Amino acid sequence: MIMAPIHLGFIGLSSQGWAAGTLAVPLFKPALTSKYSVVAVTTSNPDSAAESAKKYSELGSTTTGKDIKVKSYHGATGAEEISADPDVDMVAMSIKTMLHRDAALKVIEAGKDLFLEWPAGKSAKETEELYEAAKKKGIKTVVGTQFCQALFARKVKSLVDAGKIGRILSSTLFISFTSPFGKYTLPVYTYVLDDSNGAGLIDIGGGHALEMLQHVLGPITSLTATTLNQLPKAILLDPKDFTPTKDRVPQTIPTQAIVSGLLQNDAAFNFHIQSGIAKNGVAFLWLIDGKEGNICVEDPSNMVSTSFDPDVYLNGEKIELEKDGDALGTVRRVWDAFADGQVGEYATLEDALRNRRVVDAIKESGATGKRIILQ
Repeated sequence: MIMAPIHLGFIGLSSQGWAAGTLAVPLFKPALTSKYSVVAVTTSNPDSAAESAKKYSELGSTTTGKDIKVKSYHGATGAEEISADPDVDMVAMSIKTMLHRDAALKVIEAGKDLFLEWPAGKSAKETEELYEAAKKKGIKTVVGTQFCQALFARKVKSLVDAGKIGRILSSTLFISFTSPFGKYTLPVYTYVLDDSNGAGLIDIGGGHALEMLQHVLGPITSLTATTLNQLPKAILLDPKDFTPTKDRVPQTIPTQAIVSGLLQNDAAFNFHIQSGIAKNGVAFLWLIDGKEGNICVEDPSNMVSTSFDPDVYLNGEKIELEKDGDALGTVRRVWDAFADGQVGEYATLEDALRNRRVVDAIKESGATGKRIILQ
């Protein structure tokens, strides 16, 4: 039996930007056009909404061979209107973290399934509110934590699950970013430098990495953290050519977080995330030690992104990974897993709440110096 595609409404999908260049791209590729159909968009103003609807109407028509007409909504009422649209089965959101709660609650209240980009609210309190509302309404949710679907993470999980290195004793994960946190940022990203917005280095970069770590090794049960801000001013880049300008913007988020603690299986973990490093610095290194062996994951390109492709070593020998057919395979697999009902292969609001509590615990421990017990 051939299932009808999920009719998708998209909050925050413009004709350009991150969602247009990353999150929405796989939806218009052959692998997903039979599973999803973008039928409506909403943006902040009527011009961008009309432009977006035109683009995705044409793109949808070209890729499916059908006459696709994408509806447009805009402004303060856009989220409510797109959620109430009877032609929309599911709503995806790619908007600033500070706007997650209010928009997501409108989707949930309308009884539509929800795709929400991490971090699913600017605090664990907001994430919990969304989780409880979705649970009460009985809708399905998926949270975009694409690291878990990266080929290297899938391989590491399969090695661990197969017992290739025995019982896990410890994990050390080191990850660095050059921007938009730290030394440089773009005008569109200045909001992530304000700690009150819940979209900083620890929230976004740290949250994605920690969800992957826990997906592979199990939940974090306790932690102690040191956090600090070594770069209270960030250099604004010119968006036209990405060259540094003379402008500086305040940065109140931590630019370093050093975390240690325990996983559910009593394995020790260390996690260090930083920003503002030189471009030739180490971007990603993950060491996992077990009673019977070890795994090392390192990225020779020194560039962490949605499509980065680090090397995986088992007991010192490089493991050959399958190759992605496209640069956005991690994003595509999340969409695929949800459409195919592969529960456990994508994060839900329940997973996001667990992970958001870890992120908030890092912030709390960094501020107070106290050890935080999570479970």
